[in-house]
Amino acid sequence: MNLKVTTQSIEILGRQIIFDLPADQEEMLTLALNGEASGTSEWDPYWGLLWAAAPVTAELLLSQPWERGLRSLEIGCGVGLTGIAGLMAGLGVTFTDHAPEAVRMAQENAARNGFVDAEGLIFDWREPVSQQFDFIFGSDILYDLAVHEPLLTTLHAMLSPTGQVWIGDAGRTNAPKFVERAKAAGWHVELRNSQNKPNASPKHLEFRLIVMTREPTVAS
Repeated sequence: MNLKVTTQSIEILGRQIIFDLPADQEEMLTLALNGEASGTSEWDPYWGLLWAAAPVTAELLLSQPWERGLRSLEIGCGVGLTGIAGLMAGLGVTFTDHAPEAVRMAQENAARNGFVDAEGLIFDWREPVSQQFDFIFGSDILYDLAVHEPLLTTLHAMLSPTGQVWIGDAGRTNAPKFVERAKAAGWHVELRNSQNKPNASPKHLEFRLIVMTREPTVAS
């Protein structure tokens, strides 16, 4: 499928990231409606948007020291901006999304920025892949309550026992609901601000970084 695309460039901590993204949101919506009407597709019209939390999450990734080549997964990669920042920071990033077009575009964008061997996976969060990663990250993926439970299922299945999850969110209404559901499922959750400092009570529409690890098992 040949989508009309536009090219953008963004500078983050002195690093220039160049990427393509769909040019016509009306085209994306039309494809979604056509697929729904025919029953042949679950086309997501929103993966091609550059959402508000993505550049902030990308900056946080670039600002931290990481183990070189840390096995990492960008979940819900969209056009791949935060994943490319992760690659620039030294992470070994695999781009994932349920939309094949998103994974393809993210890998092409990674190659455009010098990362020609970036890996990609296509899967639905209701059916996680049998691989584990030491670091899983994403941004702007909590807007739909219906995906919270499948997302937690994927994180539980695909995060290594000592791994960590980062989810950047622009402070939308459903983010606190996800945090409560994650805690109820046994995750340890910490909220941080755009400077990676603790912020236990972020305001509505205030960026928060949701950091998740598995609760340690207490020996009996």
